Amino acid sequence: MIKKCPEKPVPLEEIIEIPDEIRGKIASLGYRYLTPPQAEAIRKGLLFGRNLIVSAPTASGKTLIAELALVKAYIDGGIGVYTCPLKALASEKYWEFKRWENLLGLRVGISTGDYDSSGEDLEFYDLIVTTYERFDSILRHRPKWISRLKSLVIDEIHEIGDPERGPVIEMIVARALKLGIQIIGLSATIGNPWDLSSWISGDLVSCSWRPVPLIQGFYDKASGKIYYEDGRAEDAKGDLLGYLAYKAYTENQQLLIFRHSRREAETMARSIADKLGLLRLYGKSYGDTSRLIEELRERASTRYEYESLSPLIMRGVAYHHAGLTHGSRYVVEKGFRERIIKVVVATPTLAAGVNLPARRVLIYTRRYSDGGYDDIGIMEYKQMAGRAGRPQYDPYGEAIIADRGRRDAEKYIFGSPEDIYSSLSSERSLRIHILSLIASGYARGERDLNEIFSLTYYGHKGGEIAKDRVDHILSDLIRWGMVRTRSGEMIPTALGLVVSRQYIDPLTAKRAIDMLKPADKIASDLWYLHLVTYTPDFQRSIARRSGYKEYEEDALRALEDGEIPPPHDEDISEEEWLIAYRYAKILSAWIDEESEDSIVEKYKIMPGDLRVIVETATWISYALSSVLSVLQETRSHSEILKKLSIRIENGIKEELIPLISIRGIGRMRARILYNAGIKSIEDLRKTDPRKLLNLKGFGEAIVKQIYEQIGNK
Repeated sequence: MIKKCPEKPVPLEEIIEIPDEIRGKIASLGYRYLTPPQAEAIRKGLLFGRNLIVSAPTASGKTLIAELALVKAYIDGGIGVYTCPLKALASEKYWEFKRWENLLGLRVGISTGDYDSSGEDLEFYDLIVTTYERFDSILRHRPKWISRLKSLVIDEIHEIGDPERGPVIEMIVARALKLGIQIIGLSATIGNPWDLSSWISGDLVSCSWRPVPLIQGFYDKASGKIYYEDGRAEDAKGDLLGYLAYKAYTENQQLLIFRHSRREAETMARSIADKLGLLRLYGKSYGDTSRLIEELRERASTRYEYESLSPLIMRGVAYHHAGLTHGSRYVVEKGFRERIIKVVVATPTLAAGVNLPARRVLIYTRRYSDGGYDDIGIMEYKQMAGRAGRPQYDPYGEAIIADRGRRDAEKYIFGSPEDIYSSLSSERSLRIHILSLIASGYARGERDLNEIFSLTYYGHKGGEIAKDRVDHILSDLIRWGMVRTRSGEMIPTALGLVVSRQYIDPLTAKRAIDMLKPADKIASDLWYLHLVTYTPDFQRSIARRSGYKEYEEDALRALEDGEIPPPHDEDISEEEWLIAYRYAKILSAWIDEESEDSIVEKYKIMPGDLRVIVETATWISYALSSVLSVLQETRSHSEILKKLSIRIENGIKEELIPLISIRGIGRMRARILYNAGIKSIEDLRKTDPRKLLNLKGFGEAIVKQIYEQIGNK
């Protein structure tokens, strides 16, 4: 039977398991009490190397639990690693953890990209923040400092159930178990946390305590009232959105609404802004609102984002989804945290990302998918409901289900999150991770593979990777030239090593090699771009797969003219080939230096989508350039793809590559310099700095920075 957590915060002095050197630091941060999950985690061995799964609500103090484990690793002469699913969350935690630099003198580092890097340079840090994929990449490179790793925190560990991220987490944990590293798994919503604690041979801290009580309810459309689990009924006067938005503004509350598509989020935000009318325009914080809109003007990368969001923000409303660029999302989050924005309509990605609580959370529990509506899971509902209640501001938080009657609503309100199952057994996951284990030296034979897989969650739950499946994947890897056998051992080839370290699916590399081998001449930019967007890694990374049909006639013409490669083989659908063509055209416009506004409008995508397309294509093109450099027959294409990766990353024609290498010169400034006759670094050295000051976008600070880099004073 699981021991219950304390029912209220515990005085710091009562927790005898805290070493004195840590107790004083906690007190200096202003903690006089620890929350029930924090106290229970410490009592169960957090600071003595014990593996733990901590299942506790949002805002119950899980971040401090992570920090204490990582700090203890440093005090014991080791390194601590915190890993999570999203770059935005990693960045948020990095800045939170920086407070320990002044307290203890430790060094905090962050690494969320650059899979090609071995991570050796991270040895100078004592506490490292990463994403799952980046840490998996680091483990593949096996930097020397891994031997000093003492504690590993895995935030949002329920992501094990995700088909993409789940296998990565399992392999991270399996290797950590093999290396004897302390594992701390954190989550607000796990249906079967005891299974996870058993898997890591650890203990379970399971608490329901929240600093701000959560009251859940549902809206009854027939009566126009909101009914809460505590017996209250609130009359929304038949207009749920208008009522909640008006209350948020007039009573200084905040409202977070979750919709399941970007279009729904934007449409609802505009509707709410219309309902508020001019009310917000004459509010007390008009000056703050104006300053926030000015910051949006500076940070939004496209005219569309500014023109779409600014009139909403003026009325204290905004939307938030992955289609926005980082700069615009930052402004919306900042405005909500500073209570300038009262209402945000978001897609569920926000619930799994940055910490953005609200007094009230309104949740829609049905999403449109494949021509019909599906119910969301209880786990997803709990993630969103957990955002209700702002510590220091609210006596309680309220989560309201917007689209259910009593019976269905109670399934969400009183139900438990679904159990988590492994996704490791898919052929794609096995292909990627079997090569990874061989390439990084963790496995030399099937016996080693079986041992590692037995340490995964899949293996713990009794799943066995069938021998014929392993044999099939090994046969493919051998046939593709990525693994060879010697005296019964599996040895990675040079190709296998680079494929694994570039963090791409072996099938991505195989397809590129197959498509380039027959090529007897250098292809066009569009040909290479289609090659990149046609890979399994690119296809799985994109969120928007519609809108490709209108490109069919154009794609067939391009194929006939030899501008793009033909469909690869029978296991690739024509749909994916056309989707790849659409995205190749988007990237072609980008590297031809078309403006973001023009691309967004022409190809009917969101600015944030463009950033994802660019980042993904940059990674894959660079990875393929490294892969192709290993083989004699494809080496001629390697340098082309390497240059293409630079062009994709910066959105430039090839002639601007020399200029773009200078920090502070982006695609716009590089083009201005080139058009002014300054086409290289040598040209810059010969140019009087005063000439640059007369060019648009070149102020004194940037000109000074440029000439310091190129050696001129």
